[in-house]
Amino acid sequence: MFETGLSLTTYALAFGTVFLGALAQGVAGFGLALIIGPLLVLISPVFLPGPVVLLVAVITSVMAIRGRSNIEPRNVRRTIGGYLAGTVVAAMLLSNLPPRETGLLLGGLILAAVGMSVSGISLPATGRVLFSAGIFGGLMGTVSGVGLPPVALVLQNEPGPRLRGTLACVGFISILMAVVALSLVGRIGQTELLLAAMLTPAVLLGYMASIPVAAYCDAGYTRPAVFLLSAVSAVTLIVRSV
Repeated sequence: MFETGLSLTTYALAFGTVFLGALAQGVAGFGLALIIGPLLVLISPVFLPGPVVLLVAVITSVMAIRGRSNIEPRNVRRTIGGYLAGTVVAAMLLSNLPPRETGLLLGGLILAAVGMSVSGISLPATGRVLFSAGIFGGLMGTVSGVGLPPVALVLQNEPGPRLRGTLACVGFISILMAVVALSLVGRIGQTELLLAAMLTPAVLLGYMASIPVAAYCDAGYTRPAVFLLSAVSAVTLIVRSV
């Protein structure tokens, strides 16, 4: 389809996947990259990693704008330096990894993100801990678009609005770093930009649909469902890449 080489059926599957991921993100506060990363790669390897990262940039920018009044600047500053370091390391890895190894790495990082999110581990929100969390987040975010679980673990005891606002701001800044890094190593070009542009309406529609749905959905069921789907998708991707 167009210059991407995708069939209409493949595009429709990808559009539906991104819509559901954005819907989950709006309802549960996370889920876009966790869901669409492994599923889109199963649909077509062309979606990894550039288009996924670009789509995460879209939704994090929207969420950061909506939650800007609740952002905690100090925690953002503490975290971003680590993200920069992790992003550089990830870009170096991706510049030398073929698709098979990239798929294995993505699947492993998705499983790690799910494990972090459900672990219940509580860490002190010190500058050193936030910097370290940023390193892991930068590595994970550049490879898969899933870069917030390490920081979310550290900030999990913050009030809900402040947590969401700060995470959205950190996510947006860090994903911009990832976009620059991937561009420099040749993993984001015209094809990736076109794919992301074609799927951006799915992100916006999914997020808009989540606003009324969130008032009726029980997050106690939504979060486990997203984690389960993400884990199954990641395992499937790893099996296919072996």
